[in-house]
Amino acid sequence: MSYLSSLAPVLGLLPAVALVLVLTRYRRTVVRVTALHTELTTLRQALLRDPLTGLANRPGLTQAWTRLAPTRPHVAVIDLDGFKPVNDTHGHAAGDIVLTTIAARLHTISDTAARLGGDEFAVLLDGPDPAATAHQLARVIAAPIPLSTGITVTVTASIGLVPSADDLSAALADADAAMYRAKTTRTAVAMFDPHRDDHTTPTPDTRPAVRVRDLTPITVTPAPCTAHL
Repeated sequence: MSYLSSLAPVLGLLPAVALVLVLTRYRRTVVRVTALHTELTTLRQALLRDPLTGLANRPGLTQAWTRLAPTRPHVAVIDLDGFKPVNDTHGHAAGDIVLTTIAARLHTISDTAARLGGDEFAVLLDGPDPAATAHQLARVIAAPIPLSTGITVTVTASIGLVPSADDLSAALADADAAMYRAKTTRTAVAMFDPHRDDHTTPTPDTRPAVRVRDLTPITVTPAPCTAHL
């Protein structure tokens, strides 16, 4: 009896010890599940983002379109004029600076900007005057862009604009057609017109072999001299 009596305090602690072990395991499980959930969320967000610019990619744009569909936003397709000479003259690193700078500028105008690929972007405009906003986009894009080499380059934009359609693919095709009219007429912004614009998705055979943007000269401004005499 004396032996059992000496074990009584220990036996009395067993439920508490078991409870501590269970709670510890539970906390570890919660931490692990939370970490996995965070990683999954990060992965999902990465799948909707362009890795260079941080803007939405095509799936991300589709998601934004679905969310904003009730507001019937206008769709703008933006193509940069003069971008190719930046890559050819200053290298791809300079081109990346231009793309990331333009992306940041687009984000100041719209929360739903996307990079479609290369130097082509798209923006959803749900404000009261989408045409005025498109012209604002053209102005902010045309501002000089400083490169890490100390020189400054300038690119401009051709923008096609179309009212909301029933699906995003059709809207992008119409906006793309309007964008090419803006490019060939050098009007910066063109609203889609079914009587003047090919409303089907253009194919390589229907577009000029040499695009207008490749012929646009690049403006280069040397950095001011800072050497001490």
